[in-house]
Amino acid sequence: AGSSNSRGSPRPLPVHRRPPRGPSVAMPQRWAALAAALLPAACGGAGSADFGPFRSWLVERGASFAAKLEVGEDVVTGLRGLLLQEEVASGNTLFELPSNLVLTTDAVRQKGVAWQQLGSCSGGGDGGGSGTCAASGGGSAEILSPTHTAFALFLLEQRAPGEPWQPWVASLPEAFPAFPLLYGEEDLKGLQASPLRKVVQLDQDAVSKDFALAAGSRGNLSLEEFRWARTAVKSRVFGLKSLSGGGLEEEVIAMIPLADFVNHPPDGVVEANVEPAYDAKTGSFRFSAVRDMKRGEGLYWDYGFKSNRNSLLRYGFVSQRRVPLTDMPLFFKLTDFPGAAGTAQSLKLKWIEKAKQDGLLAAEDDGTVFHELSLSLTSHTSAKLLGHARFMVLQPKNATVLEEMCPATFCRPVSLANERAALKHLAELLEALTASYGTTVAEDAKLVEESPKEGAAWQTLVVRYGEKQVLRGFGRLLGAMDPLFDLSPWALAGAVAEHWNNSASDIHRYVQETVTSVVEAEGLKWAKRKTRESRAKAA
Repeated sequence: AGSSNSRGSPRPLPVHRRPPRGPSVAMPQRWAALAAALLPAACGGAGSADFGPFRSWLVERGASFAAKLEVGEDVVTGLRGLLLQEEVASGNTLFELPSNLVLTTDAVRQKGVAWQQLGSCSGGGDGGGSGTCAASGGGSAEILSPTHTAFALFLLEQRAPGEPWQPWVASLPEAFPAFPLLYGEEDLKGLQASPLRKVVQLDQDAVSKDFALAAGSRGNLSLEEFRWARTAVKSRVFGLKSLSGGGLEEEVIAMIPLADFVNHPPDGVVEANVEPAYDAKTGSFRFSAVRDMKRGEGLYWDYGFKSNRNSLLRYGFVSQRRVPLTDMPLFFKLTDFPGAAGTAQSLKLKWIEKAKQDGLLAAEDDGTVFHELSLSLTSHTSAKLLGHARFMVLQPKNATVLEEMCPATFCRPVSLANERAALKHLAELLEALTASYGTTVAEDAKLVEESPKEGAAWQTLVVRYGEKQVLRGFGRLLGAMDPLFDLSPWALAGAVAEHWNNSASDIHRYVQETVTSVVEAEGLKWAKRKTRESRAKAA
């Protein structure tokens, strides 16, 4: 789901997510009468007439409403979605959808004619195949995103009048003017040197490649139509596992009509007031109030994204308030080793090739690897980033060192000198990236305050501004830690006790654990060396 600004231009209304299983269920008459009052055919705005068939369609399939709701524009936020028409106490269910309105991946693969044809290319006629098909240029290739492609083809099929899901598909936005998947070259320029630009382009290329394979399964399918459908799917699919209360052991992806009208609460404007739940036993899906709600309130569920990068890529919106929480993608060439060429570099190049052949390392032909960067040094993604930084500066004398210290090119802490060099090299990579942007942090800060807060220009500005904040903050952290490597174990212990003593801080834990470990190991090596020297003199 997502806010209406993440949904594009309303067709009649912005819709957020998910879908059906089994035969349709007739709604009890008491619910049918109630739904007619709760979901009026005319709710104002362009295209409202199209909502009548969708409302009736929901009723016929068994949707139940325990609270009076309308669909319209929220005067507080300017977003279109579901509006409460009466007070509701915390904990009460607002609406519930039966299993036949929860459209899962399995369902669209089984019901979708185009997907069945696509699956038959690889013998996957039951819809469960990955979709390996002949490309337009000859040869064969595999669908890169089979789940999203299956949903997209199903949406396109169901647009036709008379199709079972047409009333719901008709309520989806006709366009997504500020969604990264549909960015043009001018939009991408707003990202400047942001690594996110490459992520967006890779995403766009992947959709184009999937289209080349899927086009043959549906006559007269255009790339524009396919992009629209893939964008609609990306911004509306639900992952049901986390909503099942432990009822699902594996993830189930779904699209759910009406549930996708629930928007994300704009940061600093309103707070979430509802939450979804999926019953794995019955297959039903519901939204309930998480606090007392007043008449006229919109329904808001926090999608859980903490960074602008993720909310932009998935739902097409950013928030100025989330700039301090930014994380970012990071690309660099693992093969760009500092220092002169020699035996060590030759050993590492062979180790990279082995890791790639074993399927343990994802790298482009030129050695480019992808990482996640945030103000963290102990998370899983940070461990991988630091592992590669250690690998790049390591000077192994033989392959045994790599086998012991750097499985699949991700090195664990090696020594004080290696750790310090790795952090220094990482700082240099980030400094080079920062310098490659077209504007400074200060210039972007001014633009953020003065620019219109809408469209791709605003989105890309907020993203790159946040990235520069992360890059600057990370560089400062690395600079603050560097002097610690000069301390003795006893002096470092004192510094940790005085300045790096917050165990809840990711950075402090790195100093307490990793930096302390390599400094103590170096101290022990120094002590042993001195002992040997003393014994040699005595002899």
